[in-house]
Amino acid sequence: MTQAAILTTPGEPLSIRDIDVAVPGPGEVAVDVQATGVCHSDVGVFSGELPAPLPLVLGHEGAGIVADVGEGVDGLAVGDHVVLSWLPSCGTCYFCERGESHLCGRPRTMLGAHTMPDGSTRMSLDGDPVRQFCGLGSFAQRTVVPAGAAIPIAADIPMSSAALLGCGVLTGFGAAVNTGGVRVGDSVAVIGCGGVGLNAIQGARIAGATTIVAIDMHPERLALAAKLGATQTITAGDDVVRQVQKLTGRRGADVVVEVAGRPATVQQAVAMARRGGTAVLVGAAPGVGIDEVFNNVVMAGKVVKGCLYGSAHIKRDIPRLVDLYRSGSLMLDELVTETFGFDAINDAVNYCAGENGARAVVVR
Repeated sequence: MTQAAILTTPGEPLSIRDIDVAVPGPGEVAVDVQATGVCHSDVGVFSGELPAPLPLVLGHEGAGIVADVGEGVDGLAVGDHVVLSWLPSCGTCYFCERGESHLCGRPRTMLGAHTMPDGSTRMSLDGDPVRQFCGLGSFAQRTVVPAGAAIPIAADIPMSSAALLGCGVLTGFGAAVNTGGVRVGDSVAVIGCGGVGLNAIQGARIAGATTIVAIDMHPERLALAAKLGATQTITAGDDVVRQVQKLTGRRGADVVVEVAGRPATVQQAVAMARRGGTAVLVGAAPGVGIDEVFNNVVMAGKVVKGCLYGSAHIKRDIPRLVDLYRSGSLMLDELVTETFGFDAINDAVNYCAGENGARAVVVR
């Protein structure tokens, strides 16, 4: 038995219950979750904005310690410290062999049905199955995941910081570096400076961008953006395109990373990219479109790119991010703006829903 925070009705508080967690099967590992971040996607399902089958254990940004190892698992052992990833690849399909493991088809069941890749779940309550968000369900004190979803890290990395590598840091950093291809000397604008956007700023800084413009409506997030590498900050509003153009020699930014996911900000992202520039859409949701495609994209020779999970290769990029953290280049501890105990997990969800700080982390 282990405790988990279960969503049974959208908008209603999570229910902390004792659940059964099965032993790991072949190719799986059990992980005792030590820390889990609360992401906007968790809040979207919690509120009902993003539909999902219930009952469901939320959480897809976590870190913990391997507690048990299933048959046929190599490279992981009991006691290993790991970061959980919600996009483990198969390693052998067309996309994986092309180095595009973030497009692998294997995790699609995990993301759509919130189960293991075979469509089953390792969690149950009173004999009835409970689904695991994105195949992880890190709002539980123990979970069972595919071995490929557990990326080993050194034991001295703080768990509350390591947890963020599983989603917000990897997505934001990768949006700038992998998807956007930010280069030395580039100008970059980031719209939305929550947990993902702040790491797009860090990625742009580490990649060598010389102008990094942070755009958000919350002053405390803009202040943190400046600490993490933004060279200018702008309060979100109707005139942000003009302001970005003014800061970039009236050309517009070389790369724009849009994280807010609102129709107006998607339009602004495309408009503030320079001719021949790139707009990376991280936060765009169903129903968000781009007006005036011909004038804003075709005639301007712009590239509009979708970004899934920072176009990351998790077994390459998570160790890389750990190395950047160790060197002092990548700031993780500063992103944890509030911590909550497991029994206060609903307070953590409300903190995130209120767009407070960078990241709330729930710790054991």
